[in-house]
Amino acid sequence: MEPNDIDNLLFTRNNDKIRESKDPYVDYCLEQYRIYLHVFNSTNERRQKSNEFFLGLNAAIIGILGYVETKSIPNANIIFLLVPFVGISIGYCWYKIIKSYSQLNKAKFQVIHTVEQKLPITLFQTEWHVLGKGKDVKKYRPLSDTERFIPITFIALYIVILLVSLF
Repeated sequence: MEPNDIDNLLFTRNNDKIRESKDPYVDYCLEQYRIYLHVFNSTNERRQKSNEFFLGLNAAIIGILGYVETKSIPNANIIFLLVPFVGISIGYCWYKIIKSYSQLNKAKFQVIHTVEQKLPITLFQTEWHVLGKGKDVKKYRPLSDTERFIPITFIALYIVILLVSLF
């Protein structure tokens, strides 16, 4: 992409209008935009904490199963039959939460892009355009695509543990 292309995308036609405007409405809109960006960032922080929670929970479950395997615990076979179902349920919930955050972020970006059409520059929209709008995996691969593999991997691991304990 050429620098002029980026320049044309980045700077909208609203520059003069906003500079000349003394309307407090413009200030209110900018403040709402700032608040919305803060909400967007806090949503991503919650997403990260959610992933950390589920990763820690799954690591603890696998650790407990490893501990049970190394010790002579009575009825360990029941634990190895029941715990994978819990792990699969947790993995499924994790997967659905990742999908939900992905949908939420898509909606937030649509709102941000729409608001940016009224602003002097379109930072997020230009960035999205430079990244090929998500159509070229060499330029950009959505984080949620990678995130989804983690709970799927744990689900597969729990299925293997269940099958091994059955046979």
